[in-house]
Amino acid sequence: MVENESETRACADATGLALTHGPSGLELDGRPVQCLRLASAVAPALESALGEVPGGCGRVIGRGADPDPGEVLLVLERGQALQGAVAAEGPGSLEALGERAADWQGRHTAGALPVGEGYRRGVLQQQMRERADAMASTLDAESRAILDAELHHQGLYRFEDLPLAGSYWQSVRIYPEGAGLADLVIPPAPVPAFWQLARIALALAVDASGQPDADRYRAVLAGFNARRPLTAIERGAAPTMLRLAALDDWLSALESGTAAAVERDRLATLQADAARLQGVWVRAAA
Repeated sequence: MVENESETRACADATGLALTHGPSGLELDGRPVQCLRLASAVAPALESALGEVPGGCGRVIGRGADPDPGEVLLVLERGQALQGAVAAEGPGSLEALGERAADWQGRHTAGALPVGEGYRRGVLQQQMRERADAMASTLDAESRAILDAELHHQGLYRFEDLPLAGSYWQSVRIYPEGAGLADLVIPPAPVPAFWQLARIALALAVDASGQPDADRYRAVLAGFNARRPLTAIERGAAPTMLRLAALDDWLSALESGTAAAVERDRLATLQADAARLQGVWVRAAA
């Protein structure tokens, strides 16, 4: 993801697009876009998958190559920021978002990423712990206790046993067709396919205080399950993956330099209500 002015210029030069930085990130003619930098070995499978995505997902609107490091740069539609409730029906509904998430997993599988050294199965836990370690010294005692409790909880689970995917859409934004998937991430190794669903559910079915809406979650899950039935291990992992998504948001806010109190308190609420959360989400997934 392009995050600074020098990267913006490099992406603009490579793709031939007039890219600028706006209030909420990279823009093309005032429209939010994402510039994705990826290794040449990864590019063909991803570009093939992106060429098939329906409306309501980020589509490629520019392509270029960085000849020095041998990387490909793709500019994708990003959509406008999500505001208000997602439609109950239609192409931008909660169920449709679940369907798109499942469809994407089928288009860009774990096998699309080349085998390499370093991060392998368990990449989410490894990355999250490294990020947490980097931020721990900046936290007060209360926040550090919340962080330590979550890292301990996450360490009890083996996400590497879950079905895997080659990439995931990280957020939900608004396209002309309605709510859709945005902010594509190519991890250094395959990640659990359910991670994408946890990210979507946190955005759409959990309020700022950390309270889940089981009905909204069921709608997203029903769409996903209709296209790609969830495994038993995925259903059991749902509450823990949701908490991991909340931790991801908190760490991202800390890394951006904000106070991150809302993100921290949302995670703390999910922790405090763990027993009820497990019941709500497991039943919803069944």
